[in-house]
Amino acid sequence: MDTSQFAPAYKVIFYRTPQGAEPVREWLQSLNRSERIQLGQAIQVLQMNGPALPMPYACPLGQGLFELRERVGKVRYRVFFTFDGGRVVVLLHAAVKDQRVLEADIALARRRLKDYVGRR
Repeated sequence: MDTSQFAPAYKVIFYRTPQGAEPVREWLQSLNRSERIQLGQAIQVLQMNGPALPMPYACPLGQGLFELRERVGKVRYRVFFTFDGGRVVVLLHAAVKDQRVLEADIALARRRLKDYVGRR
């Protein structure tokens, strides 16, 4: 059977700090199993669709930064990402959506994006 038609269109990688930590991977591992499964499925949809993933699933935030949106029960999650070249998605930051912290989360994602671009 030819499985190439099912191969992800985009490779997903985790942003790595200069110290070697992968904050999004660590954050995902801290969630309970059902949250990890649902967020993992949302990331797989991103992996298959890339920039063609429409609102309300993904939203451009400008300057190369995007957010993946997922709801698990009553909790709204955001995974901030960028595209690197043609077929790579870099997961930069993730958080529970809360109006009070969303701006801080976006600012952190932008700092990580700048760091990522500066070190690649």
